[in-house]
Amino acid sequence: MAIQSLILHLPMRKNEISVVIICKNAVSTIEKAIRSSLMLADDVVVVDSGSTDGTLEKISADKARLIQIQWKGYGNAKNIGNEGALNDWILSLDADEYIDDTLIKAIRQFEPQHKNMVGIIKRLNYLGQQPMQFGEWSNDMVIRLFNKNFAHWDISEVHERLIIDAPVNKFKLKGRIHHYTSPDIRTYQVKLEKYALLAAEKYLKSGKKAPLYKIYFSPVFSFVQNYFLKMGFLDGKKGLQIALAHFNYNYKKYKFLKEISNQSF
Repeated sequence: MAIQSLILHLPMRKNEISVVIICKNAVSTIEKAIRSSLMLADDVVVVDSGSTDGTLEKISADKARLIQIQWKGYGNAKNIGNEGALNDWILSLDADEYIDDTLIKAIRQFEPQHKNMVGIIKRLNYLGQQPMQFGEWSNDMVIRLFNKNFAHWDISEVHERLIIDAPVNKFKLKGRIHHYTSPDIRTYQVKLEKYALLAAEKYLKSGKKAPLYKIYFSPVFSFVQNYFLKMGFLDGKKGLQIALAHFNYNYKKYKFLKEISNQSF
Protein backbone atom coordinates (compact mmCIF):
# COMPACT_ATOMS: atom_id res chain seq x y z
CA MET A 1 0.00 0.00 0.00
CA ALA A 2 1.97 2.98 -1.28
CA ILE A 3 1.91 6.29 0.53
CA GLN A 4 0.98 9.03 -1.91
CA SER A 5 1.23 12.82 -1.65
CA LEU A 6 -1.97 14.56 -0.61
CA ILE A 7 -3.75 16.30 -3.48
CA LEU A 8 -5.94 19.21 -2.39
CA HIS A 9 -9.42 19.49 -3.87
CA LEU A 10 -12.64 21.15 -2.73
CA PRO A 11 -12.76 21.64 1.05
CA MET A 12 -14.36 19.00 3.26
CA ARG A 13 -17.19 20.70 5.14
CA LYS A 14 -17.58 20.56 8.91
CA ASN A 15 -20.80 18.56 8.54
CA GLU A 16 -19.07 15.83 6.52
CA ILE A 17 -16.71 14.59 9.22
CA SER A 18 -17.11 13.40 12.81
CA VAL A 19 -14.44 13.37 15.51
CA VAL A 20 -14.60 10.40 17.90
CA ILE A 21 -12.76 10.75 21.23
CA ILE A 22 -12.42 7.92 23.75
CA CYS A 23 -12.15 9.04 27.32
CA LYS A 24 -11.92 8.19 31.02
CA ASN A 25 -10.90 10.55 33.83
CA ALA A 26 -9.27 13.12 31.55
CA VAL A 27 -10.36 16.33 33.24
CA SER A 28 -7.04 18.07 32.54
CA THR A 29 -7.00 17.37 28.77
CA ILE A 30 -10.52 16.66 27.47
CA GLU A 31 -11.46 20.33 27.07
CA LYS A 32 -8.57 20.99 24.69
CA ALA A 33 -9.33 17.80 22.75
CA ILE A 34 -12.97 18.79 22.26
CA ARG A 35 -12.35 22.44 21.43
CA SER A 36 -9.74 21.68 18.79
CA SER A 37 -12.10 19.06 17.32
CA LEU A 38 -14.98 21.54 17.11
CA MET A 39 -12.79 23.71 14.88
CA LEU A 40 -12.85 20.83 12.39
CA ALA A 41 -16.23 19.15 12.78
CA ASP A 42 -19.78 19.93 13.85
CA ASP A 43 -20.18 16.39 15.20
CA VAL A 44 -17.81 15.56 18.09
CA VAL A 45 -18.53 12.31 19.94
CA VAL A 46 -16.94 11.50 23.30
CA VAL A 47 -17.12 7.86 24.40
CA ASP A 48 -16.66 7.82 28.16
CA SER A 49 -16.14 4.66 30.19
CA GLY A 50 -16.85 5.81 33.72
CA SER A 51 -15.17 9.14 34.48
CA THR A 52 -15.47 10.32 38.08
CA ASP A 53 -13.07 13.30 38.16
CA GLY A 54 -15.16 16.08 36.62
CA THR A 55 -14.59 15.04 33.01
CA LEU A 56 -18.32 14.60 32.32
CA GLU A 57 -19.02 18.21 33.32
CA LYS A 58 -16.32 19.40 30.90
CA ILE A 59 -17.87 17.34 28.09
CA SER A 60 -21.36 18.76 28.76
CA ALA A 61 -20.04 22.31 28.69
CA ASP A 62 -18.25 21.95 25.36
CA LYS A 63 -21.04 20.92 22.94
CA ALA A 64 -19.79 17.39 22.40
CA ARG A 65 -22.17 14.42 22.29
CA LEU A 66 -21.57 11.97 25.14
CA ILE A 67 -21.85 8.19 24.86
CA GLN A 68 -21.33 6.34 28.14
CA ILE A 69 -20.19 2.74 28.03
CA GLN A 70 -18.84 -0.09 30.15
CA TRP A 71 -15.14 -0.54 29.39
CA LYS A 72 -14.34 -3.53 27.16
CA GLY A 73 -11.10 -2.35 25.60
CA TYR A 74 -9.83 0.48 23.40
CA GLY A 75 -10.92 -1.00 20.09
CA ASN A 76 -14.43 -1.71 21.32
CA ALA A 77 -14.82 1.84 22.64
CA LYS A 78 -13.65 3.36 19.36
CA ASN A 79 -16.01 1.17 17.32
CA ILE A 80 -18.97 2.21 19.49
CA GLY A 81 -18.04 5.84 18.87
CA ASN A 82 -17.81 5.28 15.12
CA GLU A 83 -21.25 3.66 15.09
CA GLY A 84 -22.68 6.64 16.97
CA ALA A 85 -21.06 9.23 14.71
CA LEU A 86 -23.34 11.10 12.32
CA ASN A 87 -20.89 11.05 9.41
CA ASP A 88 -18.98 8.35 7.54
CA TRP A 89 -15.62 10.14 7.69
CA ILE A 90 -14.03 9.79 11.11
CA LEU A 91 -11.07 11.44 12.81
CA SER A 92 -10.16 9.28 15.81
CA LEU A 93 -8.58 10.85 18.91
CA ASP A 94 -7.80 9.96 22.51
CA ALA A 95 -8.78 12.31 25.33
CA ASP A 96 -5.15 13.34 25.90
CA GLU A 97 -4.69 14.48 22.30
CA TYR A 98 -5.56 17.62 20.34
CA ILE A 99 -5.15 18.69 16.71
CA ASP A 100 -3.28 21.79 15.58
CA ASP A 101 -4.39 24.45 13.10
CA THR A 102 -2.22 23.07 10.29
CA LEU A 103 -3.86 19.65 10.54
CA ILE A 104 -7.34 21.16 10.74
CA LYS A 105 -6.65 23.10 7.52
CA ALA A 106 -5.22 20.02 5.77
CA ILE A 107 -8.27 17.90 6.60
CA ARG A 108 -10.68 20.67 5.63
CA GLN A 109 -8.94 20.90 2.24
CA PHE A 110 -9.01 17.13 1.76
CA GLU A 111 -11.56 15.97 -0.82
CA PRO A 112 -11.52 12.15 -0.93
CA GLN A 113 -11.66 10.72 -4.42
CA HIS A 114 -12.49 7.26 -3.03
CA LYS A 115 -13.98 5.99 0.23
CA ASN A 116 -11.04 3.66 0.79
CA MET A 117 -8.59 6.49 1.47
CA VAL A 118 -6.99 6.91 4.90
CA GLY A 119 -4.99 9.78 6.35
CA ILE A 120 -1.61 9.29 8.04
CA ILE A 121 -0.80 11.93 10.64
CA LYS A 122 2.37 12.79 12.52
CA ARG A 123 1.91 12.58 16.31
CA LEU A 124 4.09 14.63 18.65
CA ASN A 125 4.29 13.10 22.12
CA TYR A 126 4.93 15.00 25.34
CA LEU A 127 6.24 13.99 28.75
CA GLY A 128 4.89 16.70 30.99
CA GLN A 129 5.18 19.85 28.87
CA GLN A 130 8.30 18.72 26.99
CA PRO A 131 7.85 17.49 23.41
CA MET A 132 9.92 14.36 22.86
CA GLN A 133 11.65 14.55 19.49
CA PHE A 134 13.77 11.39 19.67
CA GLY A 135 13.81 7.89 21.10
CA GLU A 136 10.77 5.66 21.57
CA TRP A 137 8.29 8.39 20.72
CA SER A 138 10.02 9.76 17.61
CA ASN A 139 8.65 9.44 14.08
CA ASP A 140 5.23 8.46 15.41
CA MET A 141 2.89 8.18 12.40
CA VAL A 142 -0.70 7.10 13.00
CA ILE A 143 -3.70 6.35 10.77
CA ARG A 144 -6.58 8.32 12.25
CA LEU A 145 -8.66 9.63 9.32
CA PHE A 146 -10.82 7.05 7.56
CA ASN A 147 -14.28 6.16 6.27
CA LYS A 148 -16.08 3.97 8.80
CA ASN A 149 -17.76 1.95 6.03
CA PHE A 150 -14.35 0.59 5.02
CA ALA A 151 -12.50 0.37 8.33
CA HIS A 152 -12.96 -0.68 11.95
CA TRP A 153 -10.79 -1.17 15.02
CA ASP A 154 -9.84 -4.63 16.22
CA ILE A 155 -11.06 -5.48 19.71
CA SER A 156 -7.70 -5.84 21.43
CA GLU A 157 -7.55 -4.68 25.05
CA VAL A 158 -4.48 -2.59 24.19
CA HIS A 159 -2.51 -1.50 21.10
CA GLU A 160 -5.59 -1.72 18.92
CA ARG A 161 -5.16 -1.65 15.14
CA LEU A 162 -7.32 -0.17 12.43
CA ILE A 163 -8.53 -2.96 10.15
CA ILE A 164 -9.07 -1.84 6.55
CA ASP A 165 -11.71 -3.89 4.74
CA ALA A 166 -10.56 -3.05 1.20
CA PRO A 167 -7.40 -2.09 -0.71
CA VAL A 168 -6.47 1.34 0.57
CA ASN A 169 -4.71 4.51 -0.53
CA LYS A 170 -2.72 6.19 2.24
CA PHE A 171 -2.13 9.93 2.33
CA LYS A 172 0.13 11.99 4.56
CA LEU A 173 -1.58 15.01 6.04
CA LYS A 174 0.26 18.14 7.10
CA GLY A 175 0.04 19.16 10.74
CA ARG A 176 0.14 17.12 13.93
CA ILE A 177 -1.79 15.39 16.62
CA HIS A 178 -0.32 16.58 19.92
CA HIS A 179 -0.33 13.83 22.54
CA TYR A 180 0.09 14.56 26.24
CA THR A 181 1.22 11.02 26.94
CA SER A 182 1.82 11.50 30.65
CA PRO A 183 2.25 14.37 33.14
CA ASP A 184 5.38 12.78 34.62
CA ILE A 185 7.55 9.67 34.34
CA ARG A 186 6.05 7.95 37.39
CA THR A 187 2.53 8.16 35.97
CA TYR A 188 3.86 6.78 32.67
CA GLN A 189 5.56 3.87 34.44
CA VAL A 190 2.28 2.94 36.13
CA LYS A 191 0.53 3.07 32.75
CA LEU A 192 3.17 0.83 31.17
CA GLU A 193 2.78 -1.68 34.02
CA LYS A 194 -0.89 -2.05 33.11
CA TYR A 195 -0.09 -2.24 29.40
CA ALA A 196 2.54 -4.94 30.04
CA LEU A 197 -0.06 -7.20 31.63
CA LEU A 198 -2.60 -6.51 28.88
CA ALA A 199 0.04 -7.23 26.22
CA ALA A 200 0.95 -10.50 27.96
CA GLU A 201 -2.70 -11.56 27.99
CA LYS A 202 -3.00 -10.68 24.30
CA TYR A 203 0.14 -12.71 23.51
CA LEU A 204 -1.22 -15.69 25.45
CA LYS A 205 -4.46 -15.67 23.45
CA SER A 206 -2.47 -15.64 20.21
CA GLY A 207 -0.28 -18.55 21.34
CA LYS A 208 2.91 -16.52 21.74
CA LYS A 209 5.61 -17.90 24.05
CA ALA A 210 8.05 -16.28 26.49
CA PRO A 211 11.43 -18.04 26.21
CA LEU A 212 14.19 -16.83 28.53
CA TYR A 213 16.05 -15.04 25.74
CA LYS A 214 12.93 -12.93 25.11
CA ILE A 215 12.60 -12.01 28.78
CA TYR A 216 16.19 -10.81 29.02
CA PHE A 217 17.22 -9.85 25.47
CA SER A 218 14.10 -7.91 24.48
CA PRO A 219 14.51 -5.22 27.21
CA VAL A 220 18.19 -4.69 26.34
CA PHE A 221 17.42 -4.40 22.63
CA SER A 222 14.62 -1.92 23.41
CA PHE A 223 16.95 0.30 25.45
CA VAL A 224 19.76 0.27 22.87
CA GLN A 225 17.34 1.02 20.06
CA ASN A 226 15.51 3.85 21.82
CA TYR A 227 18.36 5.54 23.64
CA PHE A 228 21.18 5.14 21.13
CA LEU A 229 19.90 4.24 17.65
CA LYS A 230 16.90 6.57 17.86
CA MET A 231 19.03 9.12 19.76
CA GLY A 232 16.82 9.35 22.83
CA PHE A 233 19.80 10.85 24.66
CA LEU A 234 19.16 14.08 22.74
CA ASP A 235 15.97 14.54 24.76
CA GLY A 236 18.07 14.80 27.91
CA LYS A 237 17.01 13.36 31.25
CA LYS A 238 13.49 12.58 30.06
CA GLY A 239 14.88 10.69 27.07
CA LEU A 240 16.77 8.42 29.48
CA GLN A 241 13.71 8.02 31.70
CA ILE A 242 11.55 6.92 28.76
CA ALA A 243 14.19 4.48 27.48
CA LEU A 244 14.44 2.90 30.96
CA ALA A 245 10.65 2.79 31.28
CA HIS A 246 10.41 0.80 28.05
CA PHE A 247 13.28 -1.44 29.14
CA ASN A 248 11.15 -2.32 32.18
CA TYR A 249 7.96 -2.62 30.09
CA ASN A 250 9.51 -5.17 27.75
CA TYR A 251 10.90 -7.16 30.65
CA LYS A 252 7.58 -7.27 32.49
CA LYS A 253 5.57 -8.00 29.36
CA TYR A 254 7.40 -11.29 28.78
CA LYS A 255 7.74 -12.03 32.50
CA PHE A 256 3.95 -11.71 32.90
CA LEU A 257 3.46 -13.87 29.81
CA LYS A 258 5.62 -16.63 31.28
CA GLU A 259 3.78 -16.44 34.62
CA ILE A 260 0.27 -16.60 33.19
CA SER A 261 1.33 -19.28 30.68
CA ASN A 262 2.46 -21.46 33.59
CA GLN A 263 -0.79 -20.78 35.45
CA SER A 264 -2.86 -21.87 32.44
CA PHE A 265 -1.50 -25.43 32.61
